[in-house]
Amino acid sequence: MAFPTHRPRRLRTTGALRRLVAETDLRPRHLVLPMFVKEGAAEPVPIPSMPGVVQHTRDSLRKAPPRRFRRVSAG
Repeated sequence: MAFPTHRPRRLRTTGALRRLVAETDLRPRHLVLPMFVKEGAAEPVPIPSMPGVVQHTRDSLRKAPPRRFRRVSAG
């Protein structure tokens, strides 16, 4: 069987139908923020391969969520 030369777009004519048949739906609410704790650390240690991410102490981990978690506009 040969690949069709005409591919009808009847399932994607309206925005509602496009959302219904979409294969991927990635939004900010689906993302996870990696947080690491380094045992015995006196202060947070930056991770060179992950800019903006640090290995936390227990105390800095307790203080981190209010600074990191902020409302992202639904998109």
